[in-house]
Amino acid sequence: MAASHKSAAQRSDLKESRSPTVLASILVVEDHPDLGETVCELLTAYGYRASHAVDGVAALEMLGNGALPDLILLDLMLPRLDGWGFRKAQLADQRLKDIPVIVLSAVGEIVEPIKADHLLRKPVTPKTLLASIERFRRRGPA
Repeated sequence: MAASHKSAAQRSDLKESRSPTVLASILVVEDHPDLGETVCELLTAYGYRASHAVDGVAALEMLGNGALPDLILLDLMLPRLDGWGFRKAQLADQRLKDIPVIVLSAVGEIVEPIKADHLLRKPVTPKTLLASIERFRRRGPA
């Protein structure tokens, strides 16, 4: 009976934790905490393992200290190390260079080109975001 008093979010967390497989691991690099958390919650609800870094420095530290994600969602306008600087560092690192990147940015016009697998403009619908992730994420060995 106590379980019926749990919120919908708590119930979905229980359901997700029983899922035998994770579709992919995604690193969300976003400086707005609410948006980063919301994207991570959406990804988790759809079967992904999501982690959040608030800027390029934090993202590089996370990548250096653990398992590599199957895809990175990267905002461009970040404190300390922006998306362009993060991407330059990522591409220079043999261990990180092959991780696909989807740039997710509100920048109206990107004046400085950035090498990325895909570009999405904020705001983006969950359907568009999930479809892009499925298209560009790294797959395990066949």
